[in-house]
Amino acid sequence: MATKEKTRVPDITFGKALLCIIGLIIVLALGFAFIGFDTKVTFLMASIVVGVFLVVYGYKVDQVIAWYADGCRGAIDVILILMSVGTVIGTWMASGTVPTIMYYGLKMLTPTSFILLGFILCCIVSFFVGSSYSTLATLGVAFIGIGTGLGMNLGLVGGMVVSGALFGDKMSPFSDTTNLAPAVSGTTVYKHIGSMLYTVIPATIITMILYAVLSMGTDTSGADMHMAKEMMEGIAANFNVTPVLFIVPIFVLTLALFKVPPVIAMLASSLLAIIMGVITQGGHVGVMALIDSVGIGFSIDTGVADLDRLLNRGGIASMMEVVAWTLLTLGMGHCLKESGILNAFLQKLLVIIKKPRDLVISTLLLSLATACLTASQYLAIMLPGMLMKDQYTKFKLDKKVLSRTLEDGGTMFSFMIPWDTAGIYTASVLGISTLTYAPYAFLLILCPVIAAVYACIGFAQFKDNGEEEAIEGEVAEK
Repeated sequence: MATKEKTRVPDITFGKALLCIIGLIIVLALGFAFIGFDTKVTFLMASIVVGVFLVVYGYKVDQVIAWYADGCRGAIDVILILMSVGTVIGTWMASGTVPTIMYYGLKMLTPTSFILLGFILCCIVSFFVGSSYSTLATLGVAFIGIGTGLGMNLGLVGGMVVSGALFGDKMSPFSDTTNLAPAVSGTTVYKHIGSMLYTVIPATIITMILYAVLSMGTDTSGADMHMAKEMMEGIAANFNVTPVLFIVPIFVLTLALFKVPPVIAMLASSLLAIIMGVITQGGHVGVMALIDSVGIGFSIDTGVADLDRLLNRGGIASMMEVVAWTLLTLGMGHCLKESGILNAFLQKLLVIIKKPRDLVISTLLLSLATACLTASQYLAIMLPGMLMKDQYTKFKLDKKVLSRTLEDGGTMFSFMIPWDTAGIYTASVLGISTLTYAPYAFLLILCPVIAAVYACIGFAQFKDNGEEEAIEGEVAEK
């Protein structure tokens, strides 16, 4: 018993906690923004720095390692989901499912409705691909080229692309952040997505209206649709495009409606995609390529570089990097929580958090602050989530409110911060600065605003018993 007392330091002062967090921020800022280390290397260095601080503060090395291991064990569920996501992406690509969705979407695109339909198409593709980065690097690049040919405001085009790409990051069951936010919060993916609808639907509708109004006065005469046509031709030449393949996404959406566990639903849709690929693709994609897409992903040379960048991905192997940083960040975060570092900050926040409204707004602000200080979209979700999780229980708010708020804040803010890795990536891919497209990224702006408004009026602040019933008034202190 005496040995156990020596392995723990019961009290961490705010000053010690602040010093540890400052050290963590310095390492992350140097790794991400200045030196440009690989993400995994940066997170590993950050974990080591946190461990060193804890040992200096008096914790035993064995205790710190045990905490880290416990955090990693808590990541098992999300890792299984991430690997399932890899199988879905690979098989949906190889079977022609995603190429078919892209083809029909591009076919609808006309110069007179470029901005509005472009946004809708980016939403559709990002939802089924589950990656904002891939959508930005493919359709985003294509739409910037089309916008240039149309003589349009590239800030508006860029904002449209980013808004559409981030729709999938928030709503797609195949997105890493859509799985990360509920995993950190302690809720399920289905509850999370259901909760997200309350902010995403009104934000999307308002965004569509704004894009429709802004595109009305645009002169689209003499438009060059070469890039879109080239991608369509590349798809048609390498896949058998048929509406029959829509059976696959309809199937997985049906499973979602019946609340089938995500891993089972995604693996079942992967199996169906392979079967549909064998039936529909014939000489385009072989049976072995379809099966191998589960493990190593799909690879094809269509002759269209932008199209190849979107299609050549997926498989369990492709998710191993995400699995690595998930383990590193959850392990580090668990150490921060168990050691009392996060709790020391929480005690300061409790002074101003008196109502559920304050809790939600504080979560949004913490996500923004974390994104600004760490330049990491993932930490902007994870650190506020771990810090505020117990407080949502105290104020009797369902954890799906926390997961929704983390996405409304952490996922969105990162793409509008010029020095954040997400902002840097987007600016480099689109060829326009973050501050050029940010004012037109209406979905990114509206989601946190709507979340804050809901918190103030008490709407969609669900009880922790799962009932979709708003909490009104102040919650009594325990």
